Amino acid sequence: MLKDPSPEALWELRGDLLALGLNPDSRPFALLTGYRCFLDRISTGTASRDYSERASMMDISALGGVVASELSECSDPAERARRLLAGVFTEGLAVLATRQHVRAWRGELASVYRETAWFLYEELWRWAARRKPDLDPGERRRLLDRLMAPVADDAVDAPAKTALLIALFQLLLVDALADAEEEASPPD
Repeated sequence: MLKDPSPEALWELRGDLLALGLNPDSRPFALLTGYRCFLDRISTGTASRDYSERASMMDISALGGVVASELSECSDPAERARRLLAGVFTEGLAVLATRQHVRAWRGELASVYRETAWFLYEELWRWAARRKPDLDPGERRRLLDRLMAPVADDAVDAPAKTALLIALFQLLLVDALADAEEEASPPD
């Protein structure tokens, strides 16, 4: 789960924790739900974006086929130019349309990152308040804002954002599980 996080691995972990008797209303389960949702949406969104990207590349390649076809089918230069222009215009619009699909998926992934950052910010606030209760709330906010800034930064690529968010989920989940284990274990 830590080395290769996936919705399937989290499904297994959830089952293991329930079988061990961990209260389903405890903090780890809320984190598992948010984490699984994030991984599932990233996986689905990334695959869709990749397919849209491939479709766009195929449309761009098809443009060459239109040019070759128009050049070989007509011997009259004026008619060839007219047909070539019409074919390039039509295929050019198809290329632009598929590029819009790619842009739409980028926007969809950005939404996943924003939603996850929203969830994690609150979780990190609780975690930091519990771990360092004497830290000034203004300073806590400044530190969390800095930590989460890459998620909102368009210059940061998707894999880096994903890696950051996964690491934060893992930190919070391991910490919540340690707390749940302490609560379940009677003191010596």
